[in-house]
Amino acid sequence: MPNTSVRAAAEGMPEINRRRLLLGLAAASTAAAAVAVAPHSRAAPIEDRELIRLAEALPAKVAEYLAAQREADKVSKYWKSQVWAPDELTVPGTAAPWEGRADSQPGQAETTVLGDYLWRAGDKFPRRIVVKSWHVHRKLKEARCEMRKALKASRLADSLDLELEISRLEKLKVSADTYEREHAKVSREAKEDHGKFWPIAGELHEALEKHVAAIMNETDLTMEGLVIKAQALAEWDQTGRAAGHSFGNVAFRHGKAWHGQIAASILRHAIGGAA
Repeated sequence: MPNTSVRAAAEGMPEINRRRLLLGLAAASTAAAAVAVAPHSRAAPIEDRELIRLAEALPAKVAEYLAAQREADKVSKYWKSQVWAPDELTVPGTAAPWEGRADSQPGQAETTVLGDYLWRAGDKFPRRIVVKSWHVHRKLKEARCEMRKALKASRLADSLDLELEISRLEKLKVSADTYEREHAKVSREAKEDHGKFWPIAGELHEALEKHVAAIMNETDLTMEGLVIKAQALAEWDQTGRAAGHSFGNVAFRHGKAWHGQIAASILRHAIGGAA
């Protein structure tokens, strides 16, 4: 059964079955071949000039976006592993931070200085930061208060134990303070650097999406136009893979109807509705 987009495209047209669709495409292909053999024939259909212009401009749009994306990725890669939490402040994660099970884990997932989750080599999940400087400060204050009470009451054994605990907490305090201060400082630098490149990549990504959408919105008059649209969708998908961010054949803002549009074009050509 055709989907809603295909049904809408075929509304008011003769019933289309699989055999007729294939025969229609075969006929359209034959017509396209005839155009290639006799390009100056008056009977030969001519493809929409704007569609051809947009198709010719697509490679440059792709190259421009990919170049910007590579630069942005370099920035992210550079800053990704600049600051890691010391082991004494963390425990291994037991689930992905976005899963429901993440709520049962202690602390917070470790992040890069750009705010992304930080995966360490060999770890299945991001580590969890379970020691914060404010927490150590509070524990240290409580231990010192207990130490004073133990000394005042001449509880020697308790005093020795508390002395060891205070020494441990003081070292932990230095570790937590240093990490949090460094993470905040480098994060400011990273985000400033990041802000120089990623907005450009984002703008060029949207410009590319708009360009592919313009191709899909243009009416294809011949089989050549249908092929242009199919190639544009393939280029969009390949570009996403090349950038490491698979887009799929559906865009985010400007091309949510692409599947329906290509299906409607196929049906028009199959029943002879195009030139």
